[in-house]
Amino acid sequence: MGSWHNHLHQGECLKFVREKLDDLRGLFRLVYIDPPYLSGTSYSLKSRSRGNADMAGAVEDSPTYDDKWKGLDDYLAFMRPRLEVMRELLTENGSLWVHLDWHVSHYVKTLLDDIFGYPNFVNEIVWKRTNSPKAQSRGFGAQHDVILLYADNAQRIQLNPVLRDHDEKSLKPYSYKDEQGRFRLIEIEAQGIQRSEARRQFEWRGRTAPYLYRTKTLDKWWEEGRIYRSKNGRYTKKQYLADTAGVPVSDLWFDIPPVQGGSIEYTGFLTQKPEALLRRVIQSASDPGDIVGDFFAGTGTTAIVAHQLGRRWLLCEEVAATVEIIRSRLQKLDVPAEYSFSSF
Repeated sequence: MGSWHNHLHQGECLKFVREKLDDLRGLFRLVYIDPPYLSGTSYSLKSRSRGNADMAGAVEDSPTYDDKWKGLDDYLAFMRPRLEVMRELLTENGSLWVHLDWHVSHYVKTLLDDIFGYPNFVNEIVWKRTNSPKAQSRGFGAQHDVILLYADNAQRIQLNPVLRDHDEKSLKPYSYKDEQGRFRLIEIEAQGIQRSEARRQFEWRGRTAPYLYRTKTLDKWWEEGRIYRSKNGRYTKKQYLADTAGVPVSDLWFDIPPVQGGSIEYTGFLTQKPEALLRRVIQSASDPGDIVGDFFAGTGTTAIVAHQLGRRWLLCEEVAATVEIIRSRLQKLDVPAEYSFSSF
């Protein structure tokens, strides 16, 4: 596309990408998609009319899309060509994030293993999307979605570390305190399976042990006051709370709530994903200036967050009602996003 312009396309994503593939191939550091789930549900956009003194406003439903299929084979036949063409869009260090739930996540994973190659599977991320699972006649209530993360090349992918704020549980180990502040203790001796007969032991400051670090490193920490000596002469390292910007995020994302009806983000779209979720994805898998794609864009949260984080973007969305929501949301940004628009 030469000089890049952010772009919103209204239409079916496979047709669009195939027509533009020569221009788009290898440009995207990140593609995130939230496709149909084979849920068997007809989705709608909820809006409330204004009420008056005598009557409350009514909730109206405008149909958006049907997530109904003839069967699993029909659904997978829809997904395969779209996943195949999205891989062609990725940079050599790029990644595809596919957001699904229990209905088909394991089936789509086998498609992705085939398309990308199993060695390029990076993560299955679990997002706890609700604290209140619905009662079910069979089995247990579902509370989570999954995001399947694949790299174009697992040897080249570069994910930025992501930290979450400390909570009560993560602060608990920092139970020690000295003049430099609160700290917890980190092992500097091999423990468990690390403590094998083959591991070399050596003496350091009166204690012989299978240390995990060289004497030079241990001496440096000693001079900095970062070594803690217990009553029985055992050494550990002090890790100060002030030196930790947060808690490293794992593949369990329990700290991002869903979009609720009263949220300022809420657009009336039932499957809308929260900005905090997309912020974590985009921050971890791209850098400012990179191009981010979303080809089942819904209400455009990917573009909103990409703009806020200084990324360039391309969205594709088929439903006219949600495209209008995207355009309205982009218009409300502090600095309106400049983008081109197309449809066919």
